[in-house]
Amino acid sequence: MSAFLGPIHYWMYDKINMQEELLGRFAAKATESGWLDSATNFVNTDIQPLEEVIDEANIHSWLNSHIESVEKRYAELTVKILTGHQKRLEDLKSIAYQLGQEQAAAPVSTASQCYKRIEDCTLNGMPCDGVNIVTDKSEDHFSWEQRFDVHGQYWTQAGGDAADYYALRSQLIAGILSQSKYTLAMPRPHEYTLLPA
Repeated sequence: MSAFLGPIHYWMYDKINMQEELLGRFAAKATESGWLDSATNFVNTDIQPLEEVIDEANIHSWLNSHIESVEKRYAELTVKILTGHQKRLEDLKSIAYQLGQEQAAAPVSTASQCYKRIEDCTLNGMPCDGVNIVTDKSEDHFSWEQRFDVHGQYWTQAGGDAADYYALRSQLIAGILSQSKYTLAMPRPHEYTLLPA
């Protein structure tokens, strides 16, 4: 392993690649269903080991540019799929849920471990952005607040609605929690709590 790369860089790269995987599945569905003639220009098929592709002289900027790229392509593809065909959102939700199931937290996971699994599988900018802050935790529940929205701008730029992003994210998280004893509640906008199901 490179002396410049630490666990957090691999963690971020895995999170980016998780979103690339979801994007790729949406693209495949769009092509198979005849929704789009081609979706290949939205998909990054060149996923290589981090140490082989990263610019070690500028790690932070390299990761940030890849986050922006996958967020932008994810929004653009999804908006293109849904424009004039909002009912397709249900198909995309099913795909997101299935991917979440494949990454599910273990059945014996605590609320804290479920939160960690959600964080492992979702992209919220760079850690230094401080998007999510933990507000309360105990053995049987875990709460956090999303301090600001790092996703909506990409959906607005693509001519879509960020609510679709959060609907898909909700299904991904539901899949991640599907084997656990926890469910995700949203008591107020931008506030989240894991509670026993």
